[in-house]
Amino acid sequence: MFIKDLTKYKNIIIQCHDIPDADTIGSAFAIQCYLKSHGIGTKLVYGGSAAISKPNLIMMLDALDIVITYTNELPPETDALITVDCQRGAGNVYNYELPETASVYVIDHHRPEVPEGNNTVIRPELAGCATVVWSMLTEEGYDLDDRVQNALYYGLFTDTNGLSELRHPLDRDLADISYDAGLIKKLKNAAITLDELDIIGNALRDYDVMTNIGLFRAKPCDPNLLGFTSDIAQQVAHIDCCVIYCEMPHGLKLSVRSSAREIMASEIAGFLCRDAGSGGGALDKAGGFLSYTKIAEKATDSPAEYLKSRILEYLNSYDYIYAGAHNEDFNSMPLYIKLPRPVGFAPSADVYPEGTKITIRTIEGDVDTVTASDMYLMIGIQGEVYPIKKERFEKSYTVPGGVYSLETEYTPSILNRYTGGRTVILPYAKTCIPKDDKFVRARILTKDTKVFTAWDTERYYHGSIGDYLVANEDNYTDCYIVRGDIFAETYERITRTLPYK
Repeated sequence: MFIKDLTKYKNIIIQCHDIPDADTIGSAFAIQCYLKSHGIGTKLVYGGSAAISKPNLIMMLDALDIVITYTNELPPETDALITVDCQRGAGNVYNYELPETASVYVIDHHRPEVPEGNNTVIRPELAGCATVVWSMLTEEGYDLDDRVQNALYYGLFTDTNGLSELRHPLDRDLADISYDAGLIKKLKNAAITLDELDIIGNALRDYDVMTNIGLFRAKPCDPNLLGFTSDIAQQVAHIDCCVIYCEMPHGLKLSVRSSAREIMASEIAGFLCRDAGSGGGALDKAGGFLSYTKIAEKATDSPAEYLKSRILEYLNSYDYIYAGAHNEDFNSMPLYIKLPRPVGFAPSADVYPEGTKITIRTIEGDVDTVTASDMYLMIGIQGEVYPIKKERFEKSYTVPGGVYSLETEYTPSILNRYTGGRTVILPYAKTCIPKDDKFVRARILTKDTKVFTAWDTERYYHGSIGDYLVANEDNYTDCYIVRGDIFAETYERITRTLPYK
């Protein structure tokens, strides 16, 4: 569905889910502004058991001049209904009666609960519906005014625990737009009532500690309250990671915090929710959701016991490798040669001036580094980007000339951490080919593994079973992870013997 398709209607209702939050309100408001620019009449509505009462949402509506109606019926002239951040027929969406001729559209980021088709845009890989709407509007060339930018930014902000649970590069792109910092600060600081303060206190008294991970239980509450509570719990001595959960109508909502380099919050959130929900976020802050239905398909435990068992499983699921300080016997591993398949590279100082703090943004996540004249950025066959020293590059690759082109799900880009500017890397990329003497030692992983590379001693790279642990033949301290499918396409095992290292 293209958003411009909606302009053929005259009377459109934009529906938010019951008990609206900032994400559904901001997303619906952005669509309303777009349609208004095309002369289309619209109305924002929601139903359910209660009207909006949270102080920050009331403040948001007033500050951005958003009008939304709490109602149980729609105007008879309605010719189209758009459910935003929700899906008609789901449990958290009031089922309005519609004229038989009315069309129904769905724009959402949750797991599909309705048949998908030309009238649906459902993107569960994105952390907020605000990102879905922002992507649709920017692709259409719509010029977002200040109110729309603030509405979408705050929607994403609240749906991701203060931007700590960003999952996809598009989420991070929306988080980089301009916004009214003073307004967002006011909204953020108007989020807690006295009743919620009581919930926080009770959650901090109801906990289990497993090794270095604390598990806290909160009463049903706004998901953002979990993030606030986990920030406090993370300050407890001897707890390197905390997981706080509360029971929601359809599952457990999780908030995760971590201060240990061996536990990325985004990674443990994904582990806990794997095959039973979804989870993700950032290095130290993340969140997730566990579906009651999915849990019941996998276990007979209660949802709370299932979550506890997943934490215990996590604690025993990984090997750890630290570049330069490990017991791996790389010399005994099979020898591989890198195939002469063209890949890309770009001198980092060509993208931004030398000494610029940058974030390399790819589909696999963010990598922080600093541009330098002796540091290149390699671009792999599936858009993976990683730094390499100029000296090693020149030993390992030839440069035949010509630009490097690549089609991937998400075009890798470079963020300037000083200015917030974003530059796509491919226009700077040139083609290079591995030399015929680039050898590595490698073994397939039989257990999930976390590798701290020589490039980054604080952030690990996660390797799953079936991926490869790899080290350059001339420097075993330079070890890293290569995804299994990429390794199969770019390396070939050889049997001839090399001189002993």
